[in-house]
Amino acid sequence: MSTRTDAHFFQHLVERLGFICIAFDADSRVLFANSEALTAYPQLEGFADGQVDFVELLPEVSRRKARELIGQVLETGTMREMEAKYPQDNGTIMTMVVIFSPVLDDDGNCEAISASMRDISERKRMSRELADSRRIAALGRMAAGVAHHFNNILGGMLTSIDYVLTSDSPRELRRTLRLLAQAISRATRITNQLAVFAESENEQTEWAPLNQILDGFLRKIEARARGAGVSVDAKFDNIEGARFESQRLARVLESIAQNAIDVLGVGGVLTVQLRDMGEQAEILIADNGCGMPPETLERVFEPFFTTKGELHGGGESNIGLGLAAVHGYVAEMGGTIRISSQVGEGTQVTIRLPLNRPE
Repeated sequence: MSTRTDAHFFQHLVERLGFICIAFDADSRVLFANSEALTAYPQLEGFADGQVDFVELLPEVSRRKARELIGQVLETGTMREMEAKYPQDNGTIMTMVVIFSPVLDDDGNCEAISASMRDISERKRMSRELADSRRIAALGRMAAGVAHHFNNILGGMLTSIDYVLTSDSPRELRRTLRLLAQAISRATRITNQLAVFAESENEQTEWAPLNQILDGFLRKIEARARGAGVSVDAKFDNIEGARFESQRLARVLESIAQNAIDVLGVGGVLTVQLRDMGEQAEILIADNGCGMPPETLERVFEPFFTTKGELHGGGESNIGLGLAAVHGYVAEMGGTIRISSQVGEGTQVTIRLPLNRPE
């Protein structure tokens, strides 16, 4: 009977993992492949002669990325993850998740790398369907918000028109026309916001290192803050290997930071931090402004809700999708967003995003 330290036991264990397991050296020469790997990649037959390059098993478009991640595993001794997409004869795409793990010797040095691979095509399909259903639900809530605001605008316009029709005063006529122009302007801003939102949904996705995205965001927001008399206190951890959708994440951060700048007066301070939390990156954007009461905080993620716009007692230029769109973008990146606020002390927005997220 084999024991748990018996090599025969471990051989059976690896052969019945239920996913592909391949080990290779620093030069990417395959050292071991389990039965799942041999079934999926017939070219692995005879790998023992050291002539099979693991990276060559991947689709051509994925090889550069794989070599970069392998280099990072060898350098840092930590895991890395990617997706490899294999075109199929029937026109579909098979997506494999590839997890690179270091194989360490007794001294803690990386002497080889294991690649664990599994077909996640069905999981990806179900994830897309779930995302679509969430998007449809969000669009339903957005449509309700649009209908509510347009009803308010049109109701106000009809009331003004009814009133002026009973008056012969040129002054009342001019006053009503000004009100109608303002109402039409508000409706135009709502439709423009919807158009911008729709364009962002269809834009080409470009990925970039997280620190590069944060540096670009900081340059933009510092210029805006200076113009408003607000100082920016920034501190970023260096997080290597983390890549995200550059335009989408930058838009999220700029929207949050602009909200903070809008409520800060001259002398206010905007704090921006990037922290490495191990498996996650934490982005914190905080201000020392007036803060929000609990009843306002509960509604900040509602479409078209604003604490500054004309619908809520302020100027009329801030009606829009705001944090509702921000919340949706962060969720699609696999992250979370949390807002805390105290009246008289300021507001803090914390975003957490998973690192090593496959592109």
